[in-house]
Amino acid sequence: MNQLLGLFSKVQSRTISTTPLLLKKGIDYSKVPTLSEDDLEEQFVRGSGPGGQAVAKTNNCVVITHKPTGIVIKSHESRSQSENRKFARQKLITQLDNLINKEMSVEAQTRRLVKSKTIKEDRKREKLRLLKAQWKEKEGIT
Repeated sequence: MNQLLGLFSKVQSRTISTTPLLLKKGIDYSKVPTLSEDDLEEQFVRGSGPGGQAVAKTNNCVVITHKPTGIVIKSHESRSQSENRKFARQKLITQLDNLINKEMSVEAQTRRLVKSKTIKEDRKREKLRLLKAQWKEKEGIT
């Protein structure tokens, strides 16, 4: 039995935030646009900023143009060209979603859910504050 308890005492525990999971429940991803490679024009240019010679020599900055809408996205978050391509495509999908779906875009839905959650938390906090004040008044504590 002691050996069993010894095993459990070595197990590490973590606290995990459930906010993203709560937000995913109420978000409708069905209207998110998909990208067609025929609609994209992709260029690789030299990046700028910190990094010295490595940045100045390599064409790892990605510029994607969406031909139908004319939206231009530039991505240079990483030193890797392939990662920058992924980042640029994600940004482009977000921009298109905001343009096409407006209030039903994923970003707008997330903002609404966060705002309603904040309002609920504020109401709960205010209710608890009032209950505490009533209790203090009843007990004669100032």
